[in-house]
Amino acid sequence: SIDKIVVKRASGGDNDLTVGEVVTIEATVWCWSTGTSDFIDFYYASDAANPVWNQIGQRKVCPGGGSQVVTASYTLPQGAIQAVRVNMMYGASGVASAAKCVSGNYDDVDDLAITVKPTVTGAPPTPPPTNLPTTLPTKAPTSFPTSPPTAPQTPPPTPAPSAPPTPFPTNVPTKLPTKFPTSPPTTPPTAPPTAPPTPLQTPPPTNGGTAQPQDAVFDTVYGAPRCVNAGSECDSMNLLNGRGTMLNGGETNFSNTNKLGNSCVDGNGGSYHSDESIDQITVTAGDIVGGTAVPSGGFIAAGGRAYVTVKVWCWSTGASDTADIYLANDASSPSYTHLASIVCPGGGAQTLRHAFDVGQGTNQSIRVNFRYGGSQSTCSSGAYDDHDDLIFTVKGGVSAPTPAPTQPPTPMPTNVSPSGPQTATYDPTLKAPKCSVGSSCNSGTLLNGRGTIAGGNEPNRPNALNSCVDGNSGTYHSDESIDKIVVKRASGGDNDLTVGEVVTIEATVWCWSTGTSDFIDFYYASDAANPVWNQIGSRQTCPGGGLQTVTASYALPQGAIQAVRVNLMYGSNVASAAKCVSGSYDDVDDMVITVRPNPAAQGIPVGIPGKNDDVQGNIIDKLRGDADIEEDLKKKELMDMNLSTSKPKLNGNGNGKKNGIGGTVSTVDKYICAKEKPFETTICADGAEGDDICSSANVGRSCGSGGKKCWWASGCSADEEAASG
Repeated sequence: SIDKIVVKRASGGDNDLTVGEVVTIEATVWCWSTGTSDFIDFYYASDAANPVWNQIGQRKVCPGGGSQVVTASYTLPQGAIQAVRVNMMYGASGVASAAKCVSGNYDDVDDLAITVKPTVTGAPPTPPPTNLPTTLPTKAPTSFPTSPPTAPQTPPPTPAPSAPPTPFPTNVPTKLPTKFPTSPPTTPPTAPPTAPPTPLQTPPPTNGGTAQPQDAVFDTVYGAPRCVNAGSECDSMNLLNGRGTMLNGGETNFSNTNKLGNSCVDGNGGSYHSDESIDQITVTAGDIVGGTAVPSGGFIAAGGRAYVTVKVWCWSTGASDTADIYLANDASSPSYTHLASIVCPGGGAQTLRHAFDVGQGTNQSIRVNFRYGGSQSTCSSGAYDDHDDLIFTVKGGVSAPTPAPTQPPTPMPTNVSPSGPQTATYDPTLKAPKCSVGSSCNSGTLLNGRGTIAGGNEPNRPNALNSCVDGNSGTYHSDESIDKIVVKRASGGDNDLTVGEVVTIEATVWCWSTGTSDFIDFYYASDAANPVWNQIGSRQTCPGGGLQTVTASYALPQGAIQAVRVNLMYGSNVASAAKCVSGSYDDVDDMVITVRPNPAAQGIPVGIPGKNDDVQGNIIDKLRGDADIEEDLKKKELMDMNLSTSKPKLNGNGNGKKNGIGGTVSTVDKYICAKEKPFETTICADGAEGDDICSSANVGRSCGSGGKKCWWASGCSADEEAASG
């Protein structure tokens, strides 16, 4: 039964209900048994005399048995006499009629008409959203039993003092629910709002009084959740839960990215709470101290501190999933500043946090780009990537996003005394150039040249932490060489390299001829003394011939003494187990960097290889799904480096060149399939089959879904294709 409905201002206070305000509906209901079989729909109508019902958020389940309070929030549209509806039902399978109600034997529907004041002059209203926040659990409710439960007789509710209760009949029928489906119900479609679109300029919030937490509502102009009023917190609630149109977890109003700036398209691959999704974003006034979030209780205010909390679902171990977090000081014309890139600390539901300085700007925005693999981006394009914005109101902010002159932001609170740019010196123990802590690390001339190449011998060659070696063929600045490596903060500035920050590796290289036959791999290792190399992004091609600068970016993992690697190669050959290609014209160089700790960036693990770090590593650590999602499997597991990657056809001396001069490089395709387990050995350096053994012949072995046979295209002639059966 529904026992009471209350509609009140979400921000509190004594002001009258007014068009454009966010209100909360509180429904006091009685739920049968444990409540897991009872569900509630909320609706609103802008004209009570001629109601057109708009559903608020998604269908909700009773949080428990007995008397419960269930809530939903929405923005009051235009209309003097409006109405709200609460529909309580036994069973989730009921589909609302055209009249927007479910009317079973145990169902209750109640409406409440409310009078609403018009908007104050000069303050245009915010229209009703198409889908508004509800409070849902972070995981899907337990599946319903297939056999009907027998309901215990429910005692009558306590009577109100003014009216005696109607006695229950003695012949109450046994509750026989309809058999529930085992798959989650489809959310009924939300009717479009009747109000006009929100004007771009909204009135500044009232900043007086005590700071209150704010629940975001979907803003049709921005196309993203937004907190209109300033408060101590802005919470997306369940508006971001899920991703795109993924199985069992389609995101409401996807992609929830700012239409006035850089809107994104979510990937639709995979299934809910098995694959990646952003489920909730919250911005809170306060800071992170010693790794612990400490809310201040005050307003999110310009010149103060705040932290963002991102609740995500990470696939498998989480090691391949990264959240790129950005801030824009003006949501009306967003320019994004990168705050952090945080790797999932584990699989399943994870909470990531990062603290930041609040700049000037009334309407600010957080963007989270949650990606499977890939590199830092405001808007990545993978089949399993999710992108969400949360727009929040700042107290004391001005419309222009000019930084506060009296309090410049300090991105990393632990970085008290910046050490400035550093030039590396050769470390005889690690056998590579090394920098002490600083804002950047520059190899200077320590890497210039390659091996014993004519006219350009490299000092302390090969400058590699493990067994990799340089090729010695060719001539300096005619053939390939790495001449310099620089690691620096992607955001610039003088602060020291710090855990959680994004850094950019700049490799100055010499590319042969037009550069189209030369390729570069970038790697990082969190521990230079015991390096486990992780490839950064995809293999790159030289952008031209002669002296070129090629870059790659990544987030610094935990680790005080880390390392980066650049591998320049002639031809797109396969790296060895040591993570290098060592042909006659190839160069590999490492550089060691010192990194400060950062307790403000939670959830950044020691760098370990992801399942798709590169072609020759552990490609798959488990099979993703069945044949119904095989296409998604292929896109995700074999994206970029593992599918249709060009490989030069080599001549007898291991190179496409003849004596270092000219020649056309023909290509063939390489294929590899998903396996139930990691490869026991890496793909052979000569490009042989990547299986549990390395062989010099193209011998197919069963692996992957459906008993596929996979082949490695080694030894194919220029006009042949590799078999992939």
